[in-house]
Formats: sequence, C-alpha cells, structure tokens
Amino acid sequence: MKTIEGKLKKMNNGIVLLLVFMAVIFVNGQNQLPKKIIYETNMCLDVDDVGGLAMLHTLQNRGEAELLAVCYNEVHPNGAAAIDAINTWYGRGDIPVGVYRGPFPDPDTSAYLHALTKFPHDLNSANAPNTLDVYRKVLTKQPDKSVTIISVGFLNNLDILLKNEPELVAKKIKELVIMGSHINDSHNLGFHNTANAALNVLKNWPSPITFHHIGGNIMTGQSLQDTPVQNPVREAYFRYFGGKFENRTSFDPITVLYGVRGTDGYFKRNSEGFGSLPNGFKWELKIRNDGVLEPLLTPDEYAKIIDELMAELPQK
Repeated sequence: MKTIEGKLKKMNNGIVLLLVFMAVIFVNGQNQLPKKIIYETNMCLDVDDVGGLAMLHTLQNRGEAELLAVCYNEVHPNGAAAIDAINTWYGRGDIPVGVYRGPFPDPDTSAYLHALTKFPHDLNSANAPNTLDVYRKVLTKQPDKSVTIISVGFLNNLDILLKNEPELVAKKIKELVIMGSHINDSHNLGFHNTANAALNVLKNWPSPITFHHIGGNIMTGQSLQDTPVQNPVREAYFRYFGGKFENRTSFDPITVLYGVRGTDGYFKRNSEGFGSLPNGFKWELKIRNDGVLEPLLTPDEYAKIIDELMAELPQK
C-alpha cells in the first residue's frame, strides 16, 4: 500500500513539475511575441524619424516587432510618399500610412522628402487615408492591450483619436511612448499650435505614457553610406547633410529602441515625481504609471546598436 501511495505521490509531483514547466514555456513564448507598433512621426525637418522607421523594419525582420501602421502628424505634401517609399524598400509597401488633415501653422520644410519620392512607391498625400480611419481600422483588429504607439512627433493625431475613439484607445493601447520631455516641453508638446492637443492627450490618455529626451549626444547615421544607393534611408541622410554623410542626433531611434525592447538593460524607467506643460497643467507620474527613461548605456554603446539596426538590409 505504501508503495502504491509513493508511486502516486511521485506521479503527482511529476505532473505538477510538468505543468510548471509548461507555464514557464507559455509565459516566455508570450514575452517573445513581436511587439505590435504604430509609428507616429513628423518626418520632415529632421531626419532621425527616418532612422527610427528603418529600425522598426529591421526589428520586424528579426521577429521583435510588427509594424501595424505609420501615421504622419506633419503636413508636408511629400511625407506620405516618402514613408511609403521606405516601407516599400523593406518589402512592406502595404503597411497603412495615415496622414493628418487639419490646421498646421508654419509648416516645416524638408531637405530630403522630395528626393525620397523618386524611389518606388504607390502612395501620396492625395490618396493616403486620414489617420483616424487608419487607427480605427488597425486597432479594431488587434487583441486588447496589445498595441504600443511610438510618438516621435506632435500629438495632433493622437488628440483626434482620443476625442473620437476614447473606448478604442482604452481597450487596445498598451503603452504610449513619447519622444519629448515630461517637464514643460514646448516643442514636441506644443509646436505648430499643438499645445491644446498635448494637453488633452496627457490629461486623458488611459494607458501608461513613457517619456524621454535621450539622444542629443548619441550620434548615428554615417554608416548608411555603406548601404546600396537604392536605399531611401541612405538617401534621406545624404540629402539632409547637403550631399554628404554625417552623424545625426538620435532622439527618435532611442524612442524606437525602448518602444520595442523596453528597459531590458538599456534604460531605467522612473515613475516618481510630476510632469508639467508650459500652460501650467501638472500631473503625478505614478497615478497612471507614467515613466521617464534614464540611460544605462554610454552614448557609443547606444550608437552601435542603433547604427546596426538602421543599416541592416531588407530581407529578400
């Protein structure tokens, strides 16, 4: 009798261990699923938006990300075509590109967007859908709390989304990552008369928001000169520097690095303290589990990671 009881006990222990093992495998598998990303960009005046988009394609090639859509929060007439040209270069010309259509005082000029329209593409500002339609179509199809929005521009598109589809945002968005300072940022959180849009987003956004202003001393992009001339990312950096290759600051690529890979030894995320806007609005970070990134690597270490991701060629 004791022998039978002992065997049953061993069997039960074995079953428990097997279930624990299967649970670990399941959790690890869940953690390794590609990060679902929507890229919000003001790709126009600066060029590191292009570097960030290139990184997202490489990270998708590596199985780390799934780029669901790119939404354009500037109004340059060549913006949609340039974005589509980059997506097409990476073999993903079918990725939805939404454009902002609304008031936008003092729009920026660009040193490179027109040149990118010479690369293969089939989308332009006239036939591209508006961003609200893209968000509705894309988010509706995603699992709950599964989408990360990486915002490296202004918040006008997100303001429109939040005003029109607050329940969809609350249901589908896992995290909003903003390239901008959480303390009185008058550029990304206010330039081109977008201060009221920023106020609405920061006051009413339902998911955690992560801010950062890292990248001013992280210089990347010169390595693109070693990629093929057919590469529109290479062309963008070449044109930005007036027909030569130099390194550029990396605020937007850093945003992408965190947006896809998280902290994971790259950053520390601090949720203590308050955020504020120049108009006087103030909020406590920990209430919504907002956070501010702090660097854990040296500028050269970040630059090496970013350059490798930006310059990796598309899969054929």
